[in-house]
Amino acid sequence: MSYIERYYPTVIVGLHGVFHQHPWIGRLQAEEDLDEDVFSLAVKRAEAYGWTTTGGGELEGARWGHNDAGEDWTEDGRIRQIAWLQIAAEDVPGQRLPVLPAATVLGDALCRMGTFRLTGLHALAPLHLAPDSLPHLAGAADWFALADPDGAVEFTVTVSAREAVASVVRRHDVPALARERAFGRLTVEAMPVGADTREGVALPVAGEVQTEGMRPVLALRCGGRSWSLDTAVWATEILIDALRAAGATEPVLITVSGPTSA
Repeated sequence: MSYIERYYPTVIVGLHGVFHQHPWIGRLQAEEDLDEDVFSLAVKRAEAYGWTTTGGGELEGARWGHNDAGEDWTEDGRIRQIAWLQIAAEDVPGQRLPVLPAATVLGDALCRMGTFRLTGLHALAPLHLAPDSLPHLAGAADWFALADPDGAVEFTVTVSAREAVASVVRRHDVPALARERAFGRLTVEAMPVGADTREGVALPVAGEVQTEGMRPVLALRCGGRSWSLDTAVWATEILIDALRAAGATEPVLITVSGPTSA
């Protein structure tokens, strides 16, 4: 893979779980000629938020350009990659990688078409575009503290990367850096890297071209008060900033695997 391909500002976010389409969707498609999918819904929703435009106009808040999107809405009770979005992140100084906006757009699209139970999330993150996010993460920790104090959930986070990032992980205590960025609101412990750390993620994930040559280099067991799409994004952003602080600059694939049973 060339330097340009490796450092191209591609961000991919995918949601994994079990999806059930609203029973009336088929009727709308037949009677009103509505044929929506994740790509079309993601474009419409992102434009509504002012995060991007594909219509030739200029939006002040534009954060990305759409590349591709897709879904697997097979209703067989199995964990599937139910929605994913590939975008070209704009070079906006000081702004974080748009993982939360992209995940929000995907979650909105899924809720418009049906209901879903989230079991995992994956994100391809170009670390060379990631700014220092400590102030944001401090605020995020307070946000997630507003949850049932008796609630308890465990999930795993896996980082896959090429050798340059793997060497950074070997030299630095990335779990400690992640704990610092959780500000006591999330437990983070290193664990052996293995297939069981990604049970809630349907493999292979979207982004096979961009992730070619990557292998799992770090696995973490995390504990918090609740599991949600926001929680999965929060854990992802914590790892992005921990890896940035350790000196990693190449793209990484981060997977977050949550509870797999209803």
